Amino acid sequence: GVARDITERKRHIADLEYQAMHDSLTGLPNRMLLLDRLQQGIRTARREKKTLALLVMDLDRFKEINDTLGHHIGDLLLQEVARRMQDVLRGSDTVARLGGDEFAILLPGNSEEEAINFASSMKSSISKSFEFDTFRLSLDASMGIALFPEHAKNTDELLRHSEIAMYLAKAGKKGVFVYDYGKDKSSAKKIKLIT
Repeated sequence: GVARDITERKRHIADLEYQAMHDSLTGLPNRMLLLDRLQQGIRTARREKKTLALLVMDLDRFKEINDTLGHHIGDLLLQEVARRMQDVLRGSDTVARLGGDEFAILLPGNSEEEAINFASSMKSSISKSFEFDTFRLSLDASMGIALFPEHAKNTDELLRHSEIAMYLAKAGKKGVFVYDYGKDKSSAKKIKLIT
């Protein structure tokens, strides 16, 4: 009886740890787990003198779809986007749901060119139409890319610069935008206008 009780308790603890680190809707890592992996990735990249790319992605027109067709369709859409994103990843990559319709992808060892190519593949996968019941939807995404150590020296800076690049991609309807310190000076005003 004691062995069974301990086994159940361990399983319960493992379930709670999983829930604390993963998004309940998509099953993807959440922001907390992403930040942990990002810290580890930066340490490794610094030690091995390699780059690391962080891509932040926001789905275009998702709010309209969610408001028009309902949260059930919105949830199904987010689950399908998560599945498609995982299909594009390599084993060393991490995709996480940051919240709402915003995702982040950690790409260890990727150069700027490789990150841009990856973002193009991701956009192609996401832009294929989605079919739910009687609905056929098309979707696009805005993506921002920042690299360690070129654009940021730590986790917070890398995430912030990726988000700024994503907002600039959305504002300029560019699809994909790589962080540019020169554009960052005016980005605060632009981000206020967008949000």
